[in-house]
Amino acid sequence: MEETQMDGTSEEIKDPAAVLAALDRAKKDAKQFREEKEALELEITKSQEQIAKFSGKLLKEKVLQEVAKQYVGPSERLLKFINFDALSFDDEFNLLGFDEQMGKIKKDFPEIFDPKLLVAGKADSAEASPVDKPISTSEKLARIALGR
Repeated sequence: MEETQMDGTSEEIKDPAAVLAALDRAKKDAKQFREEKEALELEITKSQEQIAKFSGKLLKEKVLQEVAKQYVGPSERLLKFINFDALSFDDEFNLLGFDEQMGKIKKDFPEIFDPKLLVAGKADSAEASPVDKPISTSEKLARIALGR
């Protein structure tokens, strides 16, 4: 007969083979549960990565749509000025934080959003820097004679 000490009491093990069999079953069950847990964790990780990938694509597409509403040029050109980490969605998949960023871009680069400023800027650029082309001797003499 074998006795074990637990909490100051003694208990006799009547069937040691049954106890060992129960311990083996418990070990097998624990191993099975651990393997199932690891498989589920792996599946969850893959799902989260896929969700992040698709939400990133959706976010970029929504930003491109919003930029296209406000900017007539190629929308992709403005993406480098947008901080995607500061953007998020509400429950109806509307962009949150986009208007603030777009307002800052409009403030920093007004000429790309206002066609009048864009055209005026190009029109004035020719007057701002005159081109000095060489003139011939006969042209110089004609200017002197005409008093120009």
